[in-house]
Amino acid sequence: MTVKEDIKSLLAKESYTITDMAKKLTDKTGKKYTVKTLSQKLVNGTLRYEEYKYIIEVLGYEIHLIKTK
Repeated sequence: MTVKEDIKSLLAKESYTITDMAKKLTDKTGKKYTVKTLSQKLVNGTLRYEEYKYIIEVLGYEIHLIKTK
């Protein structure tokens, strides 16, 4: 699954829209996010890891890294 698919899936699961997320990211980071820029980042695969962490946090999730055997 790609980052785009992960985020789209979680947005749908939590009843968030890209518009909601853009507003939340703007509030959380102080950087202006629009629906267009956020969508482009997802489509182009240019979303930074820090942005991904913010999105996951806003949706109420955590990222866990688990070492494989």
